Amino acid sequence: MGVEQLNLKRGKWLAINCGKFPSEKNCQLVIMAPAVQRDDLIEAASAHAVSVHGHAESTQLRQELGKLLETIEL
Repeated sequence: MGVEQLNLKRGKWLAINCGKFPSEKNCQLVIMAPAVQRDDLIEAASAHAVSVHGHAESTQLRQELGKLLETIEL
């Protein structure tokens, strides 16, 4: 499935890839959003980290997740 099939707009996107980090669940989730929706992406990643991986919700968690975002050009 390509970018066209997903109907993703061209431009800068941000992504966070859970599969890059060791976990007991072997999580492979990738979450991505247009760069202008950075805060929404961090919100989604934080919710995932709390609900699936048992992290505590905190400002520090959100800051750390923000540092892990990767830029992708579509």
